[in-house]
Amino acid sequence: MSAIDWVIVAAYAAIMVFIGVAASRKQSDTDEYFKGSKQLPWWAIGFSIIATSFSGAALLGGAGEGYNNGLLYLQLQAGDLIGYGLVIALFLPFFVGLNLTTAYEYLERRFDSKTRSFGALCFLLFVVARLGGLLYAAAIAVSKVIAIPLPAAIFLVALVSIAYTVAGGIAAVVWTDVLQFFMVFVGLAAGVWAASTGVPGGLGELWSTAAAAGKFTAVDLSVNPENIRTLPTAMLAYGMLAFAVAGTNQQSVQRYVSCADVASGRKAILLGWASGLVGVGATLLFGTLLFSFYSINPGLPEEIVGDAILPYFIVNSVPAGAAGLLVAAIFAAAMSSIDSALHALATCITVDFYERYSREPIDPVRSLKVAQGLIVFWGIVGIAAAFYAASTEENLLPFLIKYVTLSLGPLLGLFLMGVLIPRVNANGAFYGTVLAALVLIALTASGSLGLPGFWGSALTAPLSVLFGVILSLLGPVPAARSIKGLTLWSKAETPSA
Repeated sequence: MSAIDWVIVAAYAAIMVFIGVAASRKQSDTDEYFKGSKQLPWWAIGFSIIATSFSGAALLGGAGEGYNNGLLYLQLQAGDLIGYGLVIALFLPFFVGLNLTTAYEYLERRFDSKTRSFGALCFLLFVVARLGGLLYAAAIAVSKVIAIPLPAAIFLVALVSIAYTVAGGIAAVVWTDVLQFFMVFVGLAAGVWAASTGVPGGLGELWSTAAAAGKFTAVDLSVNPENIRTLPTAMLAYGMLAFAVAGTNQQSVQRYVSCADVASGRKAILLGWASGLVGVGATLLFGTLLFSFYSINPGLPEEIVGDAILPYFIVNSVPAGAAGLLVAAIFAAAMSSIDSALHALATCITVDFYERYSREPIDPVRSLKVAQGLIVFWGIVGIAAAFYAASTEENLLPFLIKYVTLSLGPLLGLFLMGVLIPRVNANGAFYGTVLAALVLIALTASGSLGLPGFWGSALTAPLSVLFGVILSLLGPVPAARSIKGLTLWSKAETPSA
């Protein structure tokens, strides 16, 4: 890294902290800190939705995926569209119309407090594992590119993310997400320029080389349940996984409840999907151009594969200035997911546990201080989780998918029971979901699932519903107060639906 590269990265980090400090001037209570007082524009929330899921691992992995398999991974955007569409149709009216702060408040209104706490606990398990993976992925790239030890890189990324998230709340998270998402495109443009200037014939030669190798094939219609790069599997298995993440994950739900009304939430979600399609496509395309670059300029070491290709390219082939932009893009992709995870963790603990079980009257100012302290606490936990992720021998993608399916798959079944089946009662929903989770854990531990991990949500959610319905039929009919306005057949009145 040259001096100009360091200036670019330092300037980017300073802007992130400045936004957090600027947003902190408006913070006086938890309504502003958690939901931005529903004043945030829907388009900013839309970009924030995709920036939350477009992590450093997605940027590094996307480039490696494009290098290895071209544009086939773009088919997963069809699964994302299915997942987001189901959220809009089934869950969004309740999240916005009931004026919730967390998704799990709905579970108490529909069922009971133990079900709410169980749902919040599932989310916490998911996001702590994801936070560790995100920090680890970003730190790998940072440590290689700027030549610092991996532990130092983990602390660097975490501390900057904690600083502006503590200061500014959801407003800082959303606005920095918008900037970070566009910073990714600036970095990708710098990378494409560097690759184009590094071969005779420029971009045209890179493009024709990739085309000749079949890298621009984007659709595979074959039926292969073990291959997520085929359209049927992307729509079914990944579609349910995307539905679980988008519909039950507080990181996503926090964006929806920050919208002024259902119509704004719908637009934000669709913009998030569309911008995600562009972002994923651009990252995969960059990876295919790197394939062309190293086909024309042979000599890539055999051990450089997958996530390591982009850092290797930055270190060895990117000129000063462009390298700084690419490193800033990696920082941006990482932080846009890390800040969201930290804020959602603090919100969940504050609302679903501290305020829910407090024996004293709720003081919004005190709750705000609790939430800020929790962001620091969970940041420290995330650092520990990153060191754990570094100690495992698993690749990042299987590591993250395993924890997503173990926690959010059963949780999706719980929400589906609440919204779709009025006959399901509190005990049936709770124990049916716990039973389904135990079955999934047993199958995963024994290795007898029979399908790759990304099928976990598609299998566990229906299993939760089946167990929940059977157990509910053995018990009493739910009271009218737990049905009215809380199921699809008796919707709550929603503003501007």
